[in-house]
Amino acid sequence: MSSWKKYLGILLPLAAVVAAPLVLRDTGTESAIEADVRLEIITPHNETIRREFGEAFAAYWEEKTGQSVYVNWRVPGGTSEIVRVLGSSYEAAKEQEKEGIGIDIFFGGGAYDFGKQAKLGRFEKLRIFETQPGLFGEQGIPEKLSGETYYAADHTWIGAVLSSFGICYNLDLIKERGLDPPARWDDLGDPKYQRGIALADTTKSSSVTKAFEMLVQQQIQEELARADESEERAVVVARGWDKSMQLIQRIGANSRYFTDSSAKIPRDVAQGNAVVGMCIDFYGRTINEALKKGDGSSRVAFLMPAGGSSISVDPIAVLKGAPHPELAQAFVEFVLSREGQMIWAAPPGHVPGPKYRALRRLPIRRDLYEGETLEAMVDGSARPFVEAEKFTYDPALTGHLFTPLKRIVRVMCIDAHEEMKNAWAALVEADFPLEATAKFHDVSAVSYEKAGGSIKKTLKGSKVEAVRLANELGSVFRDNYKEAKRLAEEGQ
Repeated sequence: MSSWKKYLGILLPLAAVVAAPLVLRDTGTESAIEADVRLEIITPHNETIRREFGEAFAAYWEEKTGQSVYVNWRVPGGTSEIVRVLGSSYEAAKEQEKEGIGIDIFFGGGAYDFGKQAKLGRFEKLRIFETQPGLFGEQGIPEKLSGETYYAADHTWIGAVLSSFGICYNLDLIKERGLDPPARWDDLGDPKYQRGIALADTTKSSSVTKAFEMLVQQQIQEELARADESEERAVVVARGWDKSMQLIQRIGANSRYFTDSSAKIPRDVAQGNAVVGMCIDFYGRTINEALKKGDGSSRVAFLMPAGGSSISVDPIAVLKGAPHPELAQAFVEFVLSREGQMIWAAPPGHVPGPKYRALRRLPIRRDLYEGETLEAMVDGSARPFVEAEKFTYDPALTGHLFTPLKRIVRVMCIDAHEEMKNAWAALVEADFPLEATAKFHDVSAVSYEKAGGSIKKTLKGSKVEAVRLANELGSVFRDNYKEAKRLAEEGQ
């Protein structure tokens, strides 16, 4: 074979590999070039949500104005990654206000992160409060409900859809292990779930941190409810915090892994890689929907733990310095319209509703939970505004500890996971001898006082100090777990 034929045999496959992305390019690129205007949205939402709202808004806007619009979604990761993109300082926010960062809208995440960004002056006021005042008030979208904020008092952000947190589980694996389906957060601490729980890294997922915060809230509130009247409230709260940390330890010890993506949890439960997982409601319901059989049954179910979760919101906001501020405001109005809200809730093909797949999310508009719109909802029986009354989120208990909680779960359960699992296995084998169990559950290094004091203060300081603290706490828990394992093996 001549040398040129030899090289041609190598170059042709290589050229095919290089050319493949061009041949198989997303047709959306052509749509973006041809569109009259391009709306830039940064979001943690999945591809299904992005496609439904992107196409629906484009069709709505063209019919209304004759102008074609291409919605360009920017997805750097979860909410934590988006916050890093936006910047977390007042100086960065002021610079953005002047120059902008080429993004119009922040869509999706948690009220905590939106609240922090609003304090930095990151968002424009939303005009929907002036153009559609009838959407709000006692019979409309409330500013607050059961302790959760549904929109900012200064009107800089608003919830686009409701969210709750709970447990997704594989019915086949539950049956295989001879378990009853979980009903409460406490159930996940049962050793029968050993190596069977899917969790996410709290430093990468605000939604999973929020789920853990719900667990902490429930433990503290239940401790307050059964406390003796003579006890000081601060003492009872601290005891409830310790009990919640110990429950998180048991859940962490039962876990198979901590993933970087909370969206991976229900997928792994569905595939049989985990028995149960902690997740946001629509992830669990979406998997349930995807696996439905002809008779309507599914091998994956989702539940909100009894008295264990508030009903919060997934917000939307217009960024200061937005390239297309008027169009961005119109997008927010569309998302809150009857048509936009039913995209979250209706089955595919229903008008109004999604085009391709049921999103299985609950609208924030109270007026839709009646009549034909309620009848059209896939999860109309959920009745979130009724459920919200069963759990009152008390921000004074844990709201100030959201960031410390992220780090505490990390050092307590993730950085020391191998030592934790080994100690837990030894405890289970030895039937939980008292001294070993007490050592395993020693959470004095992350007490309520320290979490809101020295830990929080350090995390607000330099990154070097935050890393040093993480290393110190990680060492404390690794040593505790090693000692707990030794004691358990000796039957102590």
